[in-house]
This record gives sequence, C-alpha cells and structure tokens, in this order.
Amino acid sequence: MDFMDKSSKDWGILNGVKLQKPKLSFPELSSYKPLRTLSPNEFPIDDPTKRVLIVGDIHGQMTYLEKLMQKVKYSPSQDVLLHVGDIVSKGPLEGSLAVLQFMVSNNVTGVRGNHDQLVVEWRNWYDWVTDSLGGKEWLDGLQARWEKAVSKDPDTELEAWLKREKKASTRREKAWWKLIPKGWVILDDHYYVAKEMSDQHFQYLLDLPLRLYIPSAHTFIVHAGLLPCDPRYPVEDEARQPLARIPTLTRRPSGNQTGVNTTLLHDVDANSTSTSLMSNKSIDALRNLQETGILTQIPQNSDPWVVLNMRNVLPDGRISKQFGEGMPWSKLWKQHMQSCLGYTRFPRIASRDADDDIDASGNETTVDDSDDDEQGVKKYNLLCYPSTTVYGHAAGRGLDAKRWSFGLDTGCIYRRRLSALMIKGQSKDLKDVDSTENGTMPRYEDDEEDEDEDEGEDDDRDEGDGNDEDEDEDEDEDEDDEDHSDLAAKNKHKNKAKTPWLPFGDNHRATVASVRCKPRS
Repeated sequence: MDFMDKSSKDWGILNGVKLQKPKLSFPELSSYKPLRTLSPNEFPIDDPTKRVLIVGDIHGQMTYLEKLMQKVKYSPSQDVLLHVGDIVSKGPLEGSLAVLQFMVSNNVTGVRGNHDQLVVEWRNWYDWVTDSLGGKEWLDGLQARWEKAVSKDPDTELEAWLKREKKASTRREKAWWKLIPKGWVILDDHYYVAKEMSDQHFQYLLDLPLRLYIPSAHTFIVHAGLLPCDPRYPVEDEARQPLARIPTLTRRPSGNQTGVNTTLLHDVDANSTSTSLMSNKSIDALRNLQETGILTQIPQNSDPWVVLNMRNVLPDGRISKQFGEGMPWSKLWKQHMQSCLGYTRFPRIASRDADDDIDASGNETTVDDSDDDEQGVKKYNLLCYPSTTVYGHAAGRGLDAKRWSFGLDTGCIYRRRLSALMIKGQSKDLKDVDSTENGTMPRYEDDEEDEDEDEGEDDDRDEGDGNDEDEDEDEDEDEDDEDHSDLAAKNKHKNKAKTPWLPFGDNHRATVASVRCKPRS
C-alpha cells in the first residue's frame, strides 16, 4: 500500500537494495522492534510516590539533558524516565555517546526516532562490511582521507568530496562503493555514532521499539505520530475504523474453558444513557481493545516510515514528513478524541447518510472552533473513549500540548529548548478533567491555553541566532515560522497568570519543564 508522498520514497534501506547485484546477499539492516507494552509498574502514574518523566528529542545534547535532569531533580530510584526518540546524532559525537551511556546506565525506556534508526542501519551495515575481507581497511582509509581534507579546509563539503573520491577510485574500490545503499551519505554524523558506539549502546538502540503502549494509562508514546483512523476512508466506516465500532469483548470463564465472544451492547441497553450496568473493568477492557485496534488495524500505524517520520496528513490521505501542506496529524488526533462519546451515553444512530456529520447531540454538521486555526474541522459520533499520545519529531511546532496529545520536541538541537513532561498524581477535582469512573467521559475544554505551558519561557523558541541553514531541510522552517507567527504573538501577549499544570489522560495532571539550549546573550 502507498501511504507516503513522493518525497518519502527514498528513505531507508529498501531503495538501496535495488542497486545491488543479484549475487550479493544484502543483509536486513532495519532491525525494527514494532511494539512494547508497559505495565502499570513501568508507567506508575497512579503511584503517589513516583513520577513519570518523558523527555523530548535530545540529539546528543548531553549538557542540556544534564541541566534538565537537575532542574526536575531527577531521581533514578523515584522517577521513571522515558524519551520520545532521536536521542543521538546532529549534535556532537561525544554528546551522542554520553547520552547513550546515560540511557544504558539508568535503564531508560523510550522509542526509536528516525535519526536513531539511521544509526542502527549504519551500524548493521558497518558490521557487515567490516566482516568482509578488506572492508575495514577500505573504510578506515576513506575516513582518514576525509579527516585530512577537513583539516586542510574546514569548509569542505562532505557530499561533494565523496563524489570526487568515488569518481577517482580504482576498479577494486568501486566494488566497495557499490555496497553503499542509495541515498546514504557515508561519514556523516550517523555513521560516526554508529561506528564509535559500544556494543552495549548498539544493543540499547536495537531494543528501542517503534511504539510504546501503556494500557493502564490509555497512552501511546511514539516518535513522529500515530493516526486515529485510516484517512483514506470515511471516519465512521465500521469495517475499517476501530474507533467507529464497539469492539468484541472476549470473556474467558474459569476452568480454562473456551472464551465466549460477547459485546458490551449485550450487557447494556443500547438506548439507555445509564452506565450502572457497565463495570469499570469492562470499560477498560473495551478501551484497550480499541487502542490495540489503533495499533494493528490502521495500516499506517504499522508502517515504520510513518511512525518515524510523519508530520502531516495530505488531503488525499497520504502521509507527509513536510510541514507545508495538509493537516498536522495531531489535529486529526484531537478531532477524533473530541468525537469520542463513550459506549452508552448516546445511542448509535442506525441510519444516516454517509456524508452527514453529527456532533455529540446528534445535530447536523458542526465546526470544531476550539482553536482559531482549526475552522472547518468536523466532529463525529464515535463509540470510543479518548487516548493520549506523546511524541517528538516536530521541532518546528515547538511545544505542542493539546488535550489528548503532547509534542515535546522543542528544538534543543536548534538552540531553543529541551523539554520534559512530568506526570504525577490524580486530579479528579480539576475543572477541565473528570474521572472516567462508571463511564463518565472527560469534559472537553478549549485547549488553546495548553499550547505553551513552560511558564511563558517558550515565547523565544524561534529567536535563534540566524543560522537556520543547519536545520533539517524537511523541517521546512520558513513555512513553519509563518504558520505559527500568529500563535507566538498571541502567546506573548496572553495573560501571564497561567495554570501550572496540564490535564493528562483521564484524571491525572502534568507539568512541563525545560531548559535553554543556547547561552544567554
């Protein structure tokens, strides 16, 4: 299936394989670990003695990671620390190695980012080539010549130098050049991290999954993003969209007998708004089934490229890593989570035209105008409960805190900030969050105030020093700055008496801490 726009199809090793001669046995380099599920003990948000800390994209910036850990008073014995990926590369080599050592030493859980993935692939490739007779000698010689060239002229451009080296290589050397996959740039920062990291560091990266799922918290952690639906099909297509239908609840009687398939609608009158007959365990079980459906039944969410690179969803349903066009996937997530009505509070509308859209009251097409820039976003009638996604990757958007999603990449590598989400304690008394006990749905509030909760400090996130040429070309910063200039101005003049917490999940609260990643002038 083709989920990606054209600019996405040169990513990864698969295109490189096409260049290899049939007689070559090209190894599998990706080494994906699709999913890891965390237990309540591994994500202890209900334990009043513990904190859960989730840090944004680090990119080898060990100095600022240390400052952030000092600021939040991180205690490995009392806190559970997680990350959203991209912990290495783009920063200094020694920083990447130090970050890896920190993660290994503190047994930190996280997900693999797109830059971590490139390091994994380079290490697999490096081990494969150096296991071949003469491979290590060729690589060492190439590296030595490159470092000599840079010592003579620090402005030497790597890709142009490689092109000249390849052209001037001997026939025997050209055989080695052919082993480099299409689109890969040997001797870049990913290569150096891959070559220099220890076996223990490599194993840590290999063990990082693409997705983390925490059933007890109804939460996902992923590097780039996760889709609530398959955007190529109607939102309320019950055959394809897991949030459009109540899943089948399997009960396994005692005595190891065969499980009996029933649905919650068999337990509760579908025309009743009461949830008295519905147990909390049944609700949680059904929610977990739907959340598993998000992971397994929406095909894009099983595609490594999507969960490592996605930023926007194009109008035709394809996925893009660019900021410029389409809708940010987090807005699509917000739209769906705000459309969840629970399982029995509202009856399922049996017959309606497929093109009609209804809101929670059964009214005709409505507009979600909770954000000034989201005019025209529709709400739907979905039989589900909301889930939370925590992610990174979108540095151009800065801290992106919505009610049911938290974007934590605040651009430390671009001299902005390194941020962490700190989750601790239940908050059943908060005005904008209700408990989901007995099937009560959380209230939806305007989350405009949630866009930047770092005590007003993130207003400077786009100041920089004018050297934006160092940023990834796919960050599309110029367009992003234009898109978010109004929001930045609005935040700057916003009432400074901000609430110090954010609602997290059903009935918990969180705060955001950050440190500057550039020296003060």
